[in-house]
Amino acid sequence: MKEFRDLKLKTKKKSLTDVAFEKIKELILNEEIEPGEMVSENQLAEYLNMSRTPIREAIRRLEADGILISRQGYGTIVRMLTLKDIEDVFEVREAMELIASETAIYNISDQEIQEVKEDFLNLLDRYHRGEIIAKEEFTSIDGQIHDLIVKKSDNEYVKMLMERIDFNVGRYRAMSYKVSLDLEESTKQHLKLLKYMEERNVEVFKDSLKEHLCWSLNIIKSHARL
Repeated sequence: MKEFRDLKLKTKKKSLTDVAFEKIKELILNEEIEPGEMVSENQLAEYLNMSRTPIREAIRRLEADGILISRQGYGTIVRMLTLKDIEDVFEVREAMELIASETAIYNISDQEIQEVKEDFLNLLDRYHRGEIIAKEEFTSIDGQIHDLIVKKSDNEYVKMLMERIDFNVGRYRAMSYKVSLDLEESTKQHLKLLKYMEERNVEVFKDSLKEHLCWSLNIIKSHARL
């Protein structure tokens, strides 16, 4: 039994490939490696202070996930999201979050709602005082409600499917911020969602959530050149 427990501990521990995989995804999400940019094993190994072997394995995994693509005679690049990609991600995301909302709204605590509300109000206050809000902070706070909806859902299949598209949802959020940040309107919409969540008004919440996601998609469609 001891050997079995030791094996479980080893399998839970992240490998260097896992670490490289997550770090490279983070660089792409933050656009430190931009869409269409070539990915260099040597540069990544140096930047992440790793050998080339875990970097190479991580790149293979990212290619398998469709995040990177290999072009003959050129190299490996970050796959650019097309408008069709974004619309497809949006369609799946909307369906999954609406399903998740039906149970999540009753599982999210008042304290969790209040904590997210305070984050948005603090963000809005700093914005009104002229502070420049970093993209990474905004997208992180923006994602809190949506992450809670999925996390607190009773539907395990929704969680699995959302995990599959989580990275591209993150890119979608970052792109929405980049092309046209309307922090005030976005915050207003999120606060309204939190109000309906607090009231456990599931049908009104779902209608409001759908409107919010459509608004976000339309921002990208009207501003992005894809």
